[in-house]
Amino acid sequence: MLIALGILIISIAVVVIELPKLKKGGSKLTWVFSILLVIGTSLNIAISLNVFIVSPLDAIMYIFEPISNFLIESLLNKNNL
Repeated sequence: MLIALGILIISIAVVVIELPKLKKGGSKLTWVFSILLVIGTSLNIAISLNVFIVSPLDAIMYIFEPISNFLIESLLNKNNL
């Protein structure tokens, strides 16, 4: 829990240091910075609390594995003819 508090304090320090500079860049830049910082902070706190986080690679493998198997089988069958 102490590590999560440390991550939160560091994130607040980053906001205090960077936000005045980002306000000059425009509203979109500030929103993108804020959203990415919240996502990164949330993931880091979850990792420090040993929460299981699903890898995006699992979804990619789920989508492309049947396609890969089909291509491999079709190419191997053409070579046997």
